[in-house]
Amino acid sequence: MTLLSSMNNNAPSDNVVLRHAVEEIQRSLPGHWSTVVAMKTNDLADARLTIKTPAGASAALAIGVRRQLDPRLVADVAEALRTAPADAHLVIAPFLGPRTRERLAEEGIGYVDMVGNMRLCLDRPTVFISTRGEESSPWAAERSSRSLHAPKACRIVRALADGDRPFGVRQLAAIAGTDPGYVSRLLDLFHRDEIIEREPRGPVVAVHLARLIRRWTDDYRFDQAHRFVPVVHPHGVPGALARLRDAQIPHALTARAGAAALSGTALPGVVAAYVDNPERVAAILGADAVDAGANLLLIDPFDPFVFEGTWEASGLRYAARAQIIADLLGSPAPAPAQAASLLEIFEVPVANFSAV
Repeated sequence: MTLLSSMNNNAPSDNVVLRHAVEEIQRSLPGHWSTVVAMKTNDLADARLTIKTPAGASAALAIGVRRQLDPRLVADVAEALRTAPADAHLVIAPFLGPRTRERLAEEGIGYVDMVGNMRLCLDRPTVFISTRGEESSPWAAERSSRSLHAPKACRIVRALADGDRPFGVRQLAAIAGTDPGYVSRLLDLFHRDEIIEREPRGPVVAVHLARLIRRWTDDYRFDQAHRFVPVVHPHGVPGALARLRDAQIPHALTARAGAAALSGTALPGVVAAYVDNPERVAAILGADAVDAGANLLLIDPFDPFVFEGTWEASGLRYAARAQIIADLLGSPAPAPAQAASLLEIFEVPVANFSAV
């Protein structure tokens, strides 16, 4: 049995990863401390690093090298690595994603990757190192196979976030207008990343909504995905919204306007709304296109999925909650902080898609 995972020709070799990890640890320790690396071990560790201080304190670290590590495998890897006698245990890899790092910390396992993420805790000598680096892997699979930006991927994400019953692969494929094979691959990715729970070869039975939305916005970028037309209405935000309502123009308010409706707070100085043909809508509203000083942002969406699951309040239509939060995460401050507050209600996995 070994802790080594299958090889990836694009990622650095295990020796390169180990050398980098040791160098990063050495740089983070006091200069007068010493380190010794042993490559051969009689246990499940791939290497052992011994740290010594001039005062005589020492600690042995059992190191497991991974080519990649999915969150769902962390518990098994941690259990195996802990069988190696050591003062602390460390997983190293070319890249460790946010959820993987979170799971390793929960298991009491340190980590180092090659893009600046590191955590190491020792009791004697006392050491606590925690650094945060890149959040995406430079060695990830091609965008087409993993990205959640494509319309079909967005529709699957929204179905998982908004649905009220367990979904099977074919049901999601019908909703997204794509083939079951694509859906199956996407669900496999979500399952490995602990975003969904599913029965073996069966339907999705629970969704970690906050993780799903955050993973979605790694690829879906609100400020880049759509075409924006900033306009100014002579009667300000209240006048623009009143006209939008009275003219019965199909729309879906989102981002900070949606957050205001969800939280019962005041409207922002600029509101964003998905519409069909922003220029025509601006003419109906009596609003003028501007380069600066807009109070209304009309959005021409790159796909109609943004209009799915809308809801009404005071005669106005709002995008689905998951859409509002995703759009907040891709907006300037203070929108991401508002998204974080709304995401708190999504931290518990939703079984059978019951309402949140």
